[in-house]
Amino acid sequence: MKVAIFEGKEQIVIKDGVKPEIKSDEVLIQVKKVGICGSDVGSYESGGPYLPGKIIGHEFSGELVEIGEYVKKLKEGMRVTVNPQIPCHECYYCLHAQENMCKLQNYSLGTTEDGAMREFLNVKAERVHVLPDNVTFEEGATVEPLSVAVYAVEQSGFQLGQNAAIIGAGPIGLMIIQVLRSAGANKIYVIEPVESKQKIALEVGADKVFLPKAWNKIVRLTGKLGPDHVYECVGLSSTFTTSLQLIKKGGNITLIGMHAKTLEINNILLMTTNNISVRGVYGYNHDIFKTAINLYAQKKITVDPLITKRIRLEQVPEMFKVLGNPPHDELKVIVDFE
Repeated sequence: MKVAIFEGKEQIVIKDGVKPEIKSDEVLIQVKKVGICGSDVGSYESGGPYLPGKIIGHEFSGELVEIGEYVKKLKEGMRVTVNPQIPCHECYYCLHAQENMCKLQNYSLGTTEDGAMREFLNVKAERVHVLPDNVTFEEGATVEPLSVAVYAVEQSGFQLGQNAAIIGAGPIGLMIIQVLRSAGANKIYVIEPVESKQKIALEVGADKVFLPKAWNKIVRLTGKLGPDHVYECVGLSSTFTTSLQLIKKGGNITLIGMHAKTLEINNILLMTTNNISVRGVYGYNHDIFKTAINLYAQKKITVDPLITKRIRLEQVPEMFKVLGNPPHDELKVIVDFE
């Protein structure tokens, strides 16, 4: 069995691995699809926070092939995805349905524990979600990033009929467009410099797409007020500054994008003078993960336009070289084990 291992900055290698044995509260999954996440690429570029020596991959789906003796509700042959977070179940946040803020934050499959870039994976049964029959393995492998998008919209306080702008049409931004559309957004505007991503944004539900320097056109289209919500999916000083300039007075900015560099805030006085609310969001909770699966089952989300390449495991190191050296046209890359 071959595995893809993170060994440090700009080092993803393919090595021989051993098929894992399961404990009594675990299941064995034959992996079918694995998504490459932006956080995978971020660690590749910077050298962390992923732990060197660990198998990467936290967005995935597969089929159950072995069940631990204490596992009752799961059966061999079930098609599944997995919530990769590993919460302690004991801290304040876990006890209040906020496991994304667990004291063991970032303790998860593919980062601190071996992930899914391998043929077989053992996980605790409690983290497993069964996929409905009409949800594909590729959709199952992208439930995790969709959960990030759903959580961001939920936490932002978005209401039916409001206007929104998304800065950055990467996978998360493109999923937020679709979540907002399914939640009854009035107008959805997108700011994105890459032409190929602009086209996909329109395909999945954006009303209009603009280059970063044309952000003020969105203000004019909203009665010179600005949108009710801005979802910042990039994580740069320049894009946060645009968010402050773009949002209407009393509006809400939700920060989703993460970047390794220090964020310098310009025009911060606007937060006070314009009564702007700024909220950061990270991850999702267990219920949000279920909601994301249901959105796929209800066919309210499409992932096909977001998948720009499908590769085999042996191609992973070369793909990281591409993803780690923008600009490029890749969005969601799927590693295919079938």
